[in-house]
Amino acid sequence: MQYVVYCDESRHDGGVESRFMAIGSLWVPRCHKVEITKALHSLFRDEGFHAEVKWSKVSASRLAAYQKVVDFFFAQDALRFRVIVVDHAKYDPERFHSGDRELGFYKFYYEMLVQWLEPGNEYLILLDFKQNQSADRYRDLRAVLTRKLKGEAKILDLTVIDSGETPLAQLCDLLTGAVASAWCGDAKAGNAKAELCAHIARCRGVSSLKTASASPAISKFNVFKIDLQ
Repeated sequence: MQYVVYCDESRHDGGVESRFMAIGSLWVPRCHKVEITKALHSLFRDEGFHAEVKWSKVSASRLAAYQKVVDFFFAQDALRFRVIVVDHAKYDPERFHSGDRELGFYKFYYEMLVQWLEPGNEYLILLDFKQNQSADRYRDLRAVLTRKLKGEAKILDLTVIDSGETPLAQLCDLLTGAVASAWCGDAKAGNAKAELCAHIARCRGVSSLKTASASPAISKFNVFKIDLQ
């Protein structure tokens, strides 16, 4: 089967209120992509979203609309979400990557993706554009994944897109941003972003969005914290 994988990241630059980085991915069988995209675009229109849907734009006035977007994800059997969480406080690029923080970032991307690349399948991997210091990061990521797969699965392409024009990429941004915010603990109790995090947790069937999944196995909403010990 062919899959399209939309990817995004949140809090990757660190900072005082960004102890945890999240790298997320939304997986959809290619045969369902068009119909789900049309349905999601219709939902955006019905809920009055006239600009890009994303985590940074969640507000009290739009909370109910964003909850419906989350409900759409959980109602679509074909959609899966995986996100890895990285603790900036335990990440030492000097120790692990000769000081190359950008290289380390894409190694985390590799860890997020590789667990769900299954033998016999083909994947189109789409990343939101990011200005890299090295022009070869995307090519290198694809090459490393391809070597790991040993021909048992195939990367059809790994490229960048404009998430502002892609509803499923915007959904990935929303879910990834929510996980990062929950782990960083910066959404104040009672505000719209905290309410949306709580709503996602309830849909997951857990008490908090900070609850990590037991394993990296394929599931509806997989949250896996990388152990840097």
